Amino acid sequence: MRLQMDKKIILFLLILIIPSMSPASIQAWELVNESLQPASIPAMSQQVAQSIQTDFDGDGIMETLELHNRWAAIMSGNQMRWQSPDEWNVLEAGLGDLNHDGLVEAVLLVWRPFKPWPVDHWLPSGGRIKDFHNDKGDSCHIILIGWSRGMFRERWAGSALAEPVKSFVLTDLTQDGKDELITVETTYAAQPDDTANALKVWEWNGFGFSLVSSINGSFNNLMTVRAQDGRVLILAP
Repeated sequence: MRLQMDKKIILFLLILIIPSMSPASIQAWELVNESLQPASIPAMSQQVAQSIQTDFDGDGIMETLELHNRWAAIMSGNQMRWQSPDEWNVLEAGLGDLNHDGLVEAVLLVWRPFKPWPVDHWLPSGGRIKDFHNDKGDSCHIILIGWSRGMFRERWAGSALAEPVKSFVLTDLTQDGKDELITVETTYAAQPDDTANALKVWEWNGFGFSLVSSINGSFNNLMTVRAQDGRVLILAP
């Protein structure tokens, strides 16, 4: 099974049915001056492609990022070059240069057992992130996997997120050659089938991600499309 096959099918079907949907069924947003603004849904648009292949190690051979039943793998032909640890539950994966280092990384949406910061053991309150996990003790993370010093390794791994990500896409919204991270987010108390309650755009700040803009609402999924006039829009049904 190739990366996010179920999600791709859903998005393909979404493109087909958008013209017949009522205006209230789907929302469109555009990032204008670092603020998400409502936009009209263009009559003609094309989904922004989400790549699953790249040459991570510069050897001239393309590797493929795959997602199999909640674990991720980087494949070179039939050879597995990297796979996610057993304790990770990988829900989504994509390719992009989110940390703007000129190299493509695998971007993973991961649930894994919660770990507090080391300093939290010494704090009487339990630390700032002590509640960033669900009732099973798992927390949500964005993790970047890339090629470094002769092997695949974590290029960046964020602490437990305050609001878990339900779905994400990687797109250059501002068309400046740098990818943004676009998420729909929920809460740790939410059930898997619950809708997300926030749409957010994040950008790399040199150490992690800073929030650019957010919109509260009810969101089932998201995708990005390019209108005929060149604008990149977020669609969030």
